[in-house]
Amino acid sequence: MSGVMPVSLGMVKVFILAGNRPVLVDTGTRGSARRILSGLERHGMKPEDVGLVLITHTHGDHIGSLAEIKKTIKAPVAVHRLDAGALREGSGVEPDILLEDDFDLRQYGAAGRVIWTPGHSRGSVSVMLESGESVVGDLVLPRFMAFGPPAIAFWSASRVDSIASIRKVLALKPAIVHTSHGGPYRPEDLANLVR
Repeated sequence: MSGVMPVSLGMVKVFILAGNRPVLVDTGTRGSARRILSGLERHGMKPEDVGLVLITHTHGDHIGSLAEIKKTIKAPVAVHRLDAGALREGSGVEPDILLEDDFDLRQYGAAGRVIWTPGHSRGSVSVMLESGESVVGDLVLPRFMAFGPPAIAFWSASRVDSIASIRKVLALKPAIVHTSHGGPYRPEDLANLVR
């Protein structure tokens, strides 16, 4: 089994990347650990199966349950080096892996890679799987936060970087783009943002 399995936590989603070992993408808001663990269980996975916890960026709705999750999931935590300080400060968790521009996920169980896609935060990253699916965190958000067409968040660290990062994702020709809020979207939906 491979691909992206969203786990809805209400206004935000985390993702399980299936493969030889699951990779958990983000940890939601505080108090979400039980629902995340239930999501793993629903897909026939155990906490000890997880090969990596990947953080797309360090806003509270993406790292809120990291400290709690780490009590059960012992996998290493990866975050971009530019967001590492915010991860330590916001979650109290020391990252195990500091990402740069490109990171192969195969050694952690998923057939794909992580790419640096700054814009929403300086250290935002996205996942590009060989299946054609991508996970872009908050690189794009629904225009109305929970629904609607994709938009660039007005509180992004850099709109210019966001546009460049959307172009970078689109150049890799994803079949579908998963976002942490709303979505998923087709690539052509995102292309309208960068014309």
